Amino acid sequence: MKNYLTKFFIVLLTLFYSSFSSAANLVTEDFSQLPDVSNLVLSPSGKKLASTVRVSVGETQGVAVQVMDLSSKKSKIVLFSDNSEFFFKWIGWKDDTTLMAAVFTPAERDTWINMQSVRFKTRDHDLMLIDTEADTVTRPVTSKFLSRYKITPSIRDWVVDSLYDDPEHILMAFPGMDNGFMRDAMVYKINIKTQKASRFHSNKANVTNWMTDQQHRVRVGTHVKEDEVSTLVYDVDSKKWQSLWAYKIFSEDQVDPIGFGKDPNELYIRAYHQSRQAIFKVNLKDPALKRELVVADQDYDVKGNLVYSPVSGEVIGVSAMAEGGTHFFDKHMQELQVKIDKAIPDHRNYIYSLTNDLRQFLVFSSSSVDSGTYYLGQTNPVKLDAVAYSYKKLLPGAMSNTQAIRYKARDGLMIEGFLTLPKTGAKKNLPTLMFPHGGPMARDNESFDYWTQFFVNKGYAVLQMNFRGSDGQGIELRNAGLKNWGKEMQDDVEDGARKLIADGIADPKAISIVGASYGGYAALMGVVKTPDFYRCAISVNGVSNVFDLVKDNRAFWLSYNVVDEQIGNDNATLKAISPVNFADKIKAPILLVHGTDDRQVEIKHSYQMRDALLKAKKDVTFVELPSEDHFLLNEKNRMDTFRAMDAFLNKCMPAKTEQPLVLN
Repeated sequence: MKNYLTKFFIVLLTLFYSSFSSAANLVTEDFSQLPDVSNLVLSPSGKKLASTVRVSVGETQGVAVQVMDLSSKKSKIVLFSDNSEFFFKWIGWKDDTTLMAAVFTPAERDTWINMQSVRFKTRDHDLMLIDTEADTVTRPVTSKFLSRYKITPSIRDWVVDSLYDDPEHILMAFPGMDNGFMRDAMVYKINIKTQKASRFHSNKANVTNWMTDQQHRVRVGTHVKEDEVSTLVYDVDSKKWQSLWAYKIFSEDQVDPIGFGKDPNELYIRAYHQSRQAIFKVNLKDPALKRELVVADQDYDVKGNLVYSPVSGEVIGVSAMAEGGTHFFDKHMQELQVKIDKAIPDHRNYIYSLTNDLRQFLVFSSSSVDSGTYYLGQTNPVKLDAVAYSYKKLLPGAMSNTQAIRYKARDGLMIEGFLTLPKTGAKKNLPTLMFPHGGPMARDNESFDYWTQFFVNKGYAVLQMNFRGSDGQGIELRNAGLKNWGKEMQDDVEDGARKLIADGIADPKAISIVGASYGGYAALMGVVKTPDFYRCAISVNGVSNVFDLVKDNRAFWLSYNVVDEQIGNDNATLKAISPVNFADKIKAPILLVHGTDDRQVEIKHSYQMRDALLKAKKDVTFVELPSEDHFLLNEKNRMDTFRAMDAFLNKCMPAKTEQPLVLN
């Protein structure tokens, strides 16, 4: 079987990639376009394949949901967005006919209630129900249902249970009501044919994140009050709720329920094991609630979701591991994973979208040079067909490999980094970009990154790093970032650059810093703290005023605010770590890019930073992106951002190799 699969893939990939030009002259727009294809999902029977696809036909630009009939190979567009009216979040099949699509839109509330003005910015999250046979698109509830609220709820896509065995209903969470005002979430049973909603489970004070068991009974909720979180679990025999696993936010006692086994008394949880998050199984009938370790990683948190067998209903795996693809417990699925990993080496291979008979599945395979190849697979015999490539122009042969490195911060803490060097030319004394991630509770790895590949293609070395405060490497590193903005978190970025200089990789006179969101903050703070170190800085949708960020995310009617714990609540300190207050210290040219509809970091952060820099007579370029949220999901805005970064870098720190890479 091993030889068969290896030969199969060699032929397969040759045929697949030969459909594209063998010579590619990559330009800025190739890196900044939206993915050609994403979000592939098989229908439960395996007869249909849905995906989101990039649309670029004349003046028509956007993203569409496409459905293909796999027997006839005919495709049709069932829903389209120009990425201004709404943006796609995910798609998934309810059954073989109905496809669900979750979307979001930047929105505002501007109304009067009891003679008081209510104004705030938000995102509206909606669920679209697509009948792929009748070609109709509806929403689960009517406008009349929503009109009962004095303030329309923003979250309208929360599917608690798709009720895969009930073709007419789904379970959804909406806020309860008290005289028209929103209360804690309750669960409704929605008839997707008639849009009628009936109460399925009542709300409880301070409880959210309702979860059902495999018998479709609401069994679990998360109770949050002040800084304490606990899990409410319903016992079907005693018909009573019990509160379990209380913990303080950011503590090692954290427990998160993630799903039930086939046995309704078998609950899977995510909890800490040797300072790393792992997955355990608990028998709820056991008075001691003993935890049985299911899967752990000695270096990384286990973040994946449970994978269920559509045949048996048993939990058979975890959807993703930090250093690999799917992790299966089931023997037959383990064998399948091993075969695929051997056939596509040096890739992260994720097996998902299993059909009801387990005879078909999808594989998403990626690496630092492979933006993502989708395969349609079958068992008995094992066969894979490449059906889509995420970015058709960004072929693996034109991309640069990313290597994992480790370096010591100035206080001795070991930092994990990821270094990408230009594919051709010298590997020493390179102009270098420091590229800290957003979040900051996020994590970089060796996976494909279109920003990195764009910069490297221009001739820059790029270093990404998991500075303290990053998620995924255990509680100590994550919590080391609490109330640490602009301090050691910032030093970790600079220390990575100094490591590359010491190794002869980075030109000490050509170091710049670029980032988005928190990474944008780190870029601005870098040129404040060490004004003579960086040649220039790029901040995309970045934070400049930490005082405003905390104030805007603080609920003043509560005695505890998690943002105070994350960033701080001392006003003098918040101002001292805000780059906007130190424009006079900055020497490097600055590029600011920001979306007008950003709901994560309001555009006022870049307005304030621009004004402060202009007042201090500094070199600043500002690009405003109309109708753009936080994620650069409008293709024109994404391209304008990359063009601006291209021109800015060419001016402030031109790379030694400025010509695009040409493949022969």
